[in-house]
Amino acid sequence: MKGVILAAGAGIRLKSLTREFPKPLVLVLGRPLIDYTIEAFVQAGFNRLGVVAGHKGHLLRQYLGDGNRYGISIQYLPNVHYRQGNATSLLASQPFVQNEPFVVSMADHMISTAILESLLACAGRSHILCMDRRAHALTQISDATKVWVDEKGFVVYIGKDLVRFNALDTGVFFFTPRIFHNISICLHDGPCSITRAVRHMIASGDPLGTCDVSGSFWLDVDTPDDLRYASSVLRRRALIAG
Repeated sequence: MKGVILAAGAGIRLKSLTREFPKPLVLVLGRPLIDYTIEAFVQAGFNRLGVVAGHKGHLLRQYLGDGNRYGISIQYLPNVHYRQGNATSLLASQPFVQNEPFVVSMADHMISTAILESLLACAGRSHILCMDRRAHALTQISDATKVWVDEKGFVVYIGKDLVRFNALDTGVFFFTPRIFHNISICLHDGPCSITRAVRHMIASGDPLGTCDVSGSFWLDVDTPDDLRYASSVLRRRALIAG
């Protein structure tokens, strides 16, 4: 199965850092954010990754190269429309994944291998979101996309502004190519986020299942506070592991 990493955004909330280079190259404990994401995919057994690049994408390409130093093959997928929402980055992956199901993660989401392994074990014919029912850190909850999951494990509602929710979106999905049709329809009305495309997909009768990864490590890094928190968490994890 192919993996896709969305790395096109401008990272405006880290603009003091992203004026000079793309957000996926922002350092956490001396290593670029995207290193952590790629290593999770590699350790989960992926050997082909598509990286969607936009803002200062040439620098991302210079750093990552062909993927050989990670032991994988990396194909770059340009997205000149990244300012029109992150669903445009997902749509840019269509030539890479073609008619096959695929796994997608955001480059600014630090994720554990365990999340990807759990997702692959859950994968089937329907779309799947990795969700966390036990996240408690303020940096995770405050800006996270929230979801309401029904008793059968399907997403009923999804959005950042949900008042009533029972899980958080970790930013890791299993999609079939049917998602591209929903994105194309949504883009007719203007900018489109993945959340908006997923809402359309659910409303049209194509369900979004879930994989519960509660307790697995993940962090969404958007702000300087998030960077500091990520560094402190990684230090603690290193101490525990060592």
